[in-house]
Amino acid sequence: MPTVGRETLKAIGIISLGILVLVIFQYFLYPKVEAYFPILKSYDRYIRDAMAAAVIFGFAYIILRGIRHTIEITSQRRAKRNIRGLYTILRAVVYGIAIALFLEYMGISLTGALIGGTVGGLILSFALQNTVSSLLSGLLLASAGIVKPKDKVSYFSWLFDNPVMGEVVDVKLLTVQIKDIDGYVVELPNTALLSQSEFKILGYNSSIRATVTAAVPVDAQIQGIIDIARERLEKSKNELGLEHFQMYFFSKAFNSNTVKVIIDFRRMEDYNSISHSINSTLEEGYWEMKNRAPQGNNIILGFPVDVPIREIMKDGDSLLEHKSGDAGLLEFRSFFFTKTYLTNSIKVTFKLDKGASYDVVADAINSSYEEAYMNLKNEKSESQ
Repeated sequence: MPTVGRETLKAIGIISLGILVLVIFQYFLYPKVEAYFPILKSYDRYIRDAMAAAVIFGFAYIILRGIRHTIEITSQRRAKRNIRGLYTILRAVVYGIAIALFLEYMGISLTGALIGGTVGGLILSFALQNTVSSLLSGLLLASAGIVKPKDKVSYFSWLFDNPVMGEVVDVKLLTVQIKDIDGYVVELPNTALLSQSEFKILGYNSSIRATVTAAVPVDAQIQGIIDIARERLEKSKNELGLEHFQMYFFSKAFNSNTVKVIIDFRRMEDYNSISHSINSTLEEGYWEMKNRAPQGNNIILGFPVDVPIREIMKDGDSLLEHKSGDAGLLEFRSFFFTKTYLTNSIKVTFKLDKGASYDVVADAINSSYEEAYMNLKNEKSESQ
C-alpha cells in the first residue's frame, strides 16, 4: 500500500482511538474515580474540559507528526517536488479543527461567536494588524511554495546589516526559521520575506551554489593573483568540501580590483571555511605577485637639506640591514630620488618575506632613515 494511503488510515485510526478514549474516560472511568474521591465533584466540569482538551490537541499533534513524516519521505524522493511547505497549511488546518472541536465540546456556538464577535474582531484587527499580516504572509509563502524546509537560501533586506545565509528549518505561520552558516537558528518575520528584500534559493542540482567576492589592491597584476589562488584552491577543494568553483576578474575601481568566485558545495556549515580559504589564497597570490615586482613595493621618504642625503642613505641602510630579518625584509635598495629647494627624498624599494606584515616593514624603513637623519643632525650641531 502506498505511504500516503497508510498514513491516511493511520490518521483515521488515531482520530477514532481519540474519540474512544474520550468516551471511555467521560462515561465509564471518570465516574468511578469520582466515586472514590467525592471532592472531585466540585471540579467536575473543569476536569472533563481539561481531559477533552488534552485528548483533542494531543491527537492533533500525533496526526501532524504522521503528516510531517509522510511529507518528508515524499520530498526526499528525487522524482518528487519538495512539498514541505504544505505542512504549514495543514498544521493550521488541523489545529483549527481541533480548536473548533474543543469549542463545540464546551458548548460554544461557533456561528454565534462569529456573528457576535464582528465588532470585537474589527477592534482586534487594528491592534493585531502586523500579526495578521505575518499570518497571511506565512500562508502565502507555504501555499505558493516560495520557501520550504530544507531549502538552502540567502536572504537580504534593508532591515539587516548582512545577508542571512543558511538552511530553512521550518516555515511557521508568523516566522521562517533558518539555521545560518554559524549554526544559529534565526527567526525571520514572514512579512519581511515578502517586502523589500532579495531572496535567493541556493540549491543547484544536488549541491549548494553561492558567491564569494574579494577586493585586492591594484598594485599587483590581477591575472597572476587569480592564477595563483585558483591553483592553490584546486589542491585543497576536496578537503574543504568544495565540489567546483569558478573564479573571475569581476570589476575594477581606482584603488582595488574585485574577484568573484562562484562555488558549488554540499554542506552549508562548510561555507565559512571555504570563504576563509578563498580569501587566504587571494591574499597569498597578491603578496607573491607583489614581491615578484619589487618596484611595486616602495616607500618615499623626505628630509630637509640641512644634512647630506648620501650620509642619511648610508647610515639608514646600515640600520635597516640590522632590522630586516625581524621585519620580514628579504632585500631592499635605497635611491636618491628627488631634490627640491627645501627637501631631498629617498626612495626605498624592497621585497617581502612570505607572511611579512607591510605595516611592520614600513615602520622599520621609516624609523631607520629617520634615526640616521637625527643622529647626523645632532653630530652636526655638536660640532658647531
